[in-house]
Amino acid sequence: MRNKLVVVGAALVLALAGAAWLAYPMNAVGWAAWVQTAGVVAAIWWSVRLQAQQSEQHVLQATRVAVVFASNLHWAFRKLNDASGKRSWPEFVVNRRILEEILSQGRNVPVHMLEGRALAMVSSLRAMGIEALEVSASHQPNGDWRDLQSYFSKRLPSISAWLSANGNPPESNGPTDYLGLRTSFSQL
Repeated sequence: MRNKLVVVGAALVLALAGAAWLAYPMNAVGWAAWVQTAGVVAAIWWSVRLQAQQSEQHVLQATRVAVVFASNLHWAFRKLNDASGKRSWPEFVVNRRILEEILSQGRNVPVHMLEGRALAMVSSLRAMGIEALEVSASHQPNGDWRDLQSYFSKRLPSISAWLSANGNPPESNGPTDYLGLRTSFSQL
């Protein structure tokens, strides 16, 4: 993008120089008009350049927010998987509430600024999180913990793949990870 702007700017300067060569001003008024024209062209080029930079920064920021959402969702799924493996109702209930909070924060991801892979990631993970809430809503303390753990463990690789595709491997995220060590393992 930056190279395109430089090429366009150089082309405009060359076009202006060519026009100046062909229509060489003979008096002070002509020179003033040429200087003013050059200033207007430079101002337009500069504003387009700044707007392009700002747009790139917004897309980058939106992608970072999307990756944070994906990292948090991965962490919540790991914790729910662990709670299901331990058959711990209190831990399960707390982590399900955390999942609800993560999904509510996921609504704040500026999807209109995302492109390609990041947009697909956020859309897919939102749907996956909502499905997880629906699946876990009817679970009771004496419910089928094995099926629930299987549900979460089958979805963790998908979230990991999205994170890896966006340059953020899941082994280094989450508040309980230290030096990249995973704290969640499926039951053997």
